[in-house]
Amino acid sequence: MNVDDCVLIAGAGPVGMTTALALAKAGIPVKVFDALAEIPTDHRASTLHPSTLMLVEELGMTEILINRGIESPLFQWRDRATDRIVAEFDYRDISDVLKFPYALQVEQHKTIEVARDLALPMDTFTLTRERELVDLRQDDEGVEIKVQAPDGSMETHSGRFLVGADGGRSIVRKQLGIDFPGFTWGERFIIVSTYYDFEEAAGYRYRNYVAHPVQWCAMIKVPGDEDEGVWRALFPAFGDAPDEHVLSDEWIQARFAECYPYDPPYDLLHRNLYSVHQRVAETFSKGRVAMAGDAAHVNNPLGGMGMNSGIHDGLNLAQKLVEAWHGADHEALLARYDRQRRPTAEKYVQAQSIANKKLLEENDPEAREKRLKELEFTATDVSAKRAYLLRASLVQMVEEANAIE
Repeated sequence: MNVDDCVLIAGAGPVGMTTALALAKAGIPVKVFDALAEIPTDHRASTLHPSTLMLVEELGMTEILINRGIESPLFQWRDRATDRIVAEFDYRDISDVLKFPYALQVEQHKTIEVARDLALPMDTFTLTRERELVDLRQDDEGVEIKVQAPDGSMETHSGRFLVGADGGRSIVRKQLGIDFPGFTWGERFIIVSTYYDFEEAAGYRYRNYVAHPVQWCAMIKVPGDEDEGVWRALFPAFGDAPDEHVLSDEWIQARFAECYPYDPPYDLLHRNLYSVHQRVAETFSKGRVAMAGDAAHVNNPLGGMGMNSGIHDGLNLAQKLVEAWHGADHEALLARYDRQRRPTAEKYVQAQSIANKKLLEENDPEAREKRLKELEFTATDVSAKRAYLLRASLVQMVEEANAIE
């Protein structure tokens, strides 16, 4: 195989773009391909954890992102059944290990834009849109991919390595024949946004999780297109009602009246309905190809771990590829990437996001009260709170992964 002297990346989302930026800054030529014509601005991930802010600072992203986001050191767990705040956590309580002791509320597309804008001036970076990867093959020297243009024509590109950052339906993963075990949650999730100020109305923080045995919910604040401040509500949609019914004003206003009965009906700005999966690939690498982010693992959004852990994947992988580029054993490096990121994705991202959901939806009265009491204790006990914040911020995940040889 005649191999071009570059790294190929499938997917220009937050994971693919930050990985590309890291490689380009290291002097590694990188070619990024994405199926979409533009960066999607629909309601996707919106929280960057303190650990992520520290990691992307090296890329020059953090200061720019802070200027475009909302600093959120506090987050709450509430119980709707008793109308009480069960626990409030403050990242400033572990400011000895956090350079940025807050989560940053900033829409996913802005994170992509910042990474892209930093990468575009570099002659080591190339981005090609409206090119969907449809096939790949590899040998001992490199990887060759075929991408399809909008007119149906095919292009062939090659590189020393390929990064699959092409999402939960990853073509890269499927082409490699890598299994993606796990499950799909029975309910759908719907995100709805409004300008209504829940902080002023009911003392909500910028991140809130509201437990209830029948209809749990969550509420966060993001900057909005013009920094006007937008509140996003997350609801589960149980049953088999058609999508159009769940997306209707009637259904959504009924959920707001249940969960946030402060001043309904609310002006509704956007709505997005989707299915949610919990899956981890059986391996994160094969030959000269490695996967990162949703291509390698997917989870529910409770805790804001998907985009963050994906960016962590990509930056860990970029370090390995830089070493391989300069002559180190790529097989050993990618095997180490798999050892570092796959088990910790299962231990932290999967386990914590599932635990968060179980806590919100617990309907057995005794078990529910026990879970809430444990959370209340965690928020008030110094050592328990610290351990919880180190996990929630993904600091502990990063440290543990990096320690694996």
